[in-house]
Amino acid sequence: MRAFVAVEMGEPIRAALSALIGDLRRLDAPVKWVEAQNIHLTLKFLGSVPDTAVARAIEILRACAGGIAPFSLEIAGAGGFPDLKRPRVVFVCAVDRPPAAAELARRLNERMAEVGAERDDRPYQNHITLGRVREPRRLAQLTQRLESLQGKSFGSMQATELTLMESRLTPAGPIYSPVERVRLAG
Repeated sequence: MRAFVAVEMGEPIRAALSALIGDLRRLDAPVKWVEAQNIHLTLKFLGSVPDTAVARAIEILRACAGGIAPFSLEIAGAGGFPDLKRPRVVFVCAVDRPPAAAELARRLNERMAEVGAERDDRPYQNHITLGRVREPRRLAQLTQRLESLQGKSFGSMQATELTLMESRLTPAGPIYSPVERVRLAG
């Protein structure tokens, strides 16, 4: 099973970001935009988890969530990776208070190696992917629009649980299905 661990977005955030994607889509940049139902904050991409290891992945997810209290997420600002001059990924920022997402990502990065997930050596950055650039042309309007969104708030929400999500790739795009939800209890 191809999987990742995420914080699912509440409906008000999902609606605000879906409207933003609709606005950005009108700029006609060569970007594959995320479908509204797939908007989420990824904490750890696991890759392919053998069916025999899914139960263990759920145990690890519970252990990693242990001792972490629910936290607030402010969705504000926009950007591009690696930078706005040559974006390959278009995103909005997710600011957590108190800072918990990076700690969760660190725990998951260490522990999910037990089920075959590769450790990521890059520092974790809270962001919600909105789209992936297909080719580096016709991006001037997009980058100007993203720059204009610096500091703009798209809302806030309380993160109360983590989701182990299955990702099935199809010609029409990925289909995400929750496998297990684990509450943050602090």
